[in-house]
Amino acid sequence: MMANQISRRQLWTACLGNLFEHYDTALFGFLSPFLAPLIFPKQDPLTALILTYAMMPLGMLARPIGSLVFGHIGDVYGRSYALFLTLAGMAFVSGCIAFSPTYAQAGLLAPALFGLGRILQNFLAAGETMGGAIYLLEQSSENRHDVLSSFYGASAIGGHLLASLGVFIISRHLTIEPGWRFLYLGGCITALFGCMIRHSTPLKSSTVKLSQTLTHLKEVYHTYRKPLIYIIVCSGFAHATYSIALVLMNGFIPLVTSMSKSEIMKINTYLLFLDFCTLPLFGWVASKVRREILMLSAALGVVFFSIPLLLSLEGASLTWIIVVRIAFVVFGVAFFAPFHAWAQRLIPSTCRYAIISLGYALGSQLLGSHTTALALWCYQKTGSIASVAIYWMILGLASSLVIALAAWSKQTAFNVAAENPE
Repeated sequence: MMANQISRRQLWTACLGNLFEHYDTALFGFLSPFLAPLIFPKQDPLTALILTYAMMPLGMLARPIGSLVFGHIGDVYGRSYALFLTLAGMAFVSGCIAFSPTYAQAGLLAPALFGLGRILQNFLAAGETMGGAIYLLEQSSENRHDVLSSFYGASAIGGHLLASLGVFIISRHLTIEPGWRFLYLGGCITALFGCMIRHSTPLKSSTVKLSQTLTHLKEVYHTYRKPLIYIIVCSGFAHATYSIALVLMNGFIPLVTSMSKSEIMKINTYLLFLDFCTLPLFGWVASKVRREILMLSAALGVVFFSIPLLLSLEGASLTWIIVVRIAFVVFGVAFFAPFHAWAQRLIPSTCRYAIISLGYALGSQLLGSHTTALALWCYQKTGSIASVAIYWMILGLASSLVIALAAWSKQTAFNVAAENPE
């Protein structure tokens, strides 16, 4: 047993479902350098890549709406019901994307259909990403929260790892067209498998079922507006950090070095495996030191070291490229390993699903999802590699401030409670 209240089977059920969901959503980011000429063949390579990356924030509105819908379902009707619905929807959407036409087959309809697929994926993913983590931590003791948070994060990286490995295989051994379609079909099948697991082993909700109205939800969001803002900012930074390390670099490094896209995807797969293995390690570290210290160190690391590391990439050797990307991955792992445990401590269980899901959705979409396109646009306009890091650094600085404020607020509340035990 991983904790007093949760079985191993329940743990793996939640984590495997999260893995399947992240495999589906990660595919587009890893396929972007290869899909760009298929979706926007009339543009030059850099512009086509920017336009393709620009599809990634299309969930800007869909994710928050999805978080409201599935957050309400999760808080009122139970975690397991919401989680089953999101994964079943992901299976359907991935199957549809697998049969989407390219520009050569359907003209402008092609990017429109890809964009619609991204919107639907983000709508559904909003309920999955935070819901499983909330369930796991609610069913476990406090001293295991950091470790379980990192395990759940590792399952998300596992999905990214499988997606990256699949893209590398088709780029090296098969043709991109129709190879990318097989990857989406694989995502559909794995998500359906996840639905079967969740259906056969339902996740029992411990949340008290409330008769929540829109008025009540408005009051809840107003009451917890400060923690909501904290989660938004830190979610945006976490999303941006992974986007820089594991998505942007796949298309950016071939622009400033002699490395091919296929070689970069191979490195990316190894880095994702490193990420997958080190997340539990950093979860253990967070359980030994204050999680706020670990997250703050990662955010400040980006603020102080991102520009020097990016500048060193121009014409760099393979060894140094790997070192820089490992550094970026470590920033992301150190920040994200205790993230779920950190966020959950800010919100009570009766409205936790709705608040955390909305905060993560707004942060990842409004602040994080356009990081890749914005970074490439800055590079195109300025010609400076350092400009790629500007927005990332701003988010890192904002997250540092938020973590410090949240820690101060928690300590203040503890001191007040100690002075007034009644």
